[in-house]
Amino acid sequence: MARQNFVGLVISQGKMNKTVKVRVQSKGYDKRVHKEVLKRKDYLVHDEGNLCKEGDIVRIESIPKMTERKYFAIAEVKINKGQQFAKYEELAKRKVAEEEQRKLKEFMERRTELENIIDKVDDLKKLDQISRAFSKAQEDERQELLRQINEIKKRYNIKSWPTTEQIVPLEVNEAAKDLSVIENRLANIRVILDKLMSSDFKAQREKILAQAAKGNPAELKPSIQKNILRKWVMNPKNTVPVSL
Repeated sequence: MARQNFVGLVISQGKMNKTVKVRVQSKGYDKRVHKEVLKRKDYLVHDEGNLCKEGDIVRIESIPKMTERKYFAIAEVKINKGQQFAKYEELAKRKVAEEEQRKLKEFMERRTELENIIDKVDDLKKLDQISRAFSKAQEDERQELLRQINEIKKRYNIKSWPTTEQIVPLEVNEAAKDLSVIENRLANIRVILDKLMSSDFKAQREKILAQAAKGNPAELKPSIQKNILRKWVMNPKNTVPVSL
């Protein structure tokens, strides 16, 4: 006697050892509505090697009853979409882990840089205090103070103190400058875009679109060109070829 065979989709895997749930879909005539309808039935199927993944298309075959609900086994994996998805999922997890490691590394580098800046500021405060104390110090104390002053100046390559040169590059000043540029451009965004979209600035517009757009800029609709130009203008690092 031939064994029962069905082709179905693995809809659940990993909840029970060596067991997957397979959904079999078939057509049947429904006397109540007098037409063919789709019928679905789920089977618990034995998977000896735990090979199947959710999304696989498999052929199942009847076997002697193993439990009350399990009397089919995997006979063939026809399409291993689930296994491919599992590989993609594993790759995605690895990519996420790599991204987290990269962000952590950047954070630690920024933290170290900030700590170095704080140490530098503390040393410069100390240098300022020593410099003021030097003029009031006794002759026997000046030698030690002078040694400390020269040590700090040598460490940060300072030629004279007080100095007008920038010694500590504070990112707060850069951020404030960028914010000021953004606010100015936002207040005049309509004027800037109108000028860039005009024929007088055609060369500058095409140059920006060639750098920022994907594909041929000439094929882009005006509304899309305008959106790309808006993003370009709102980036404070980009130079806007329009005078206000």
